[in-house]
Amino acid sequence: METEYSSIGLKKNVHDQMPEEILTKHIGIMTLITTVSLLLFAAMLPGAHAYGNTAQWQVGFSGNCHDVTTCNGTFGFWGWCEFGGSTGSTAAGTTGTQGDCQVTVYARSALGEPNSPTHLSIDVTGWTIMASPESPTGFSFHITASTLECTGPGASLPPGPFSGCTLPPCGDTGIPPVAGHYSFSPFPGYKINIQVNLLP
Repeated sequence: METEYSSIGLKKNVHDQMPEEILTKHIGIMTLITTVSLLLFAAMLPGAHAYGNTAQWQVGFSGNCHDVTTCNGTFGFWGWCEFGGSTGSTAAGTTGTQGDCQVTVYARSALGEPNSPTHLSIDVTGWTIMASPESPTGFSFHITASTLECTGPGASLPPGPFSGCTLPPCGDTGIPPVAGHYSFSPFPGYKINIQVNLLP
C-alpha cells in the first residue's frame, strides 16, 4: 500500500515501517503532550504550604524525660502543630481561628518499655498568644477552642500530664510564637526541642 504526501511530493511505503517504529513514534508524541499538559496544569495551581494554605506557623517538637527520680518515671512526646487565621503578628494578645496539632505521648515503666501510648488529634478553632511559664520565650500559643480526639491504649486512662486524653493546663502549648529552634531542659533529665517556622 502506498501513501502519497502531496504537500511535499514524497511517497512512503507504510509496510516498510516496523511496528516498533510506529509505536515508539506514538509513545514519544503522547509523552510530550502529557508532559506539556501537566506543566501547564501545575502553573495554574495556587501555591500551598505543607499543611494547607491557611497555616501561618508550622511547628515540630519533641520532649523526653529519662530520669526516673526527677520525672517520677519516664515519659516522652512528639508531634507537630500549625496555627493560622490571624494577622500574623507575634505579639501578645494576637488571636487566631485555625490550627491543627497531632501529638503522641507515652510513659515508660522502669524497665524501659512504652506504656499506654496515646495519640491526640487536635482540631484548633481558637488560639491566643499569651504569657507562658512553659515557653523558652515567655510567650506561647494557648489553645482556647478545639475538638480533641484521642486514640491508642492510653486514651482511656485518667487525664494526666502524660497520660489520658487531655490538653495541657489552660491550653498552654509552650510553643513560642517566634520563629527559631529551641532546645532546652526545664529540669535535669528532661529535654525539649521545638522548631518554629513563621511562613511568609
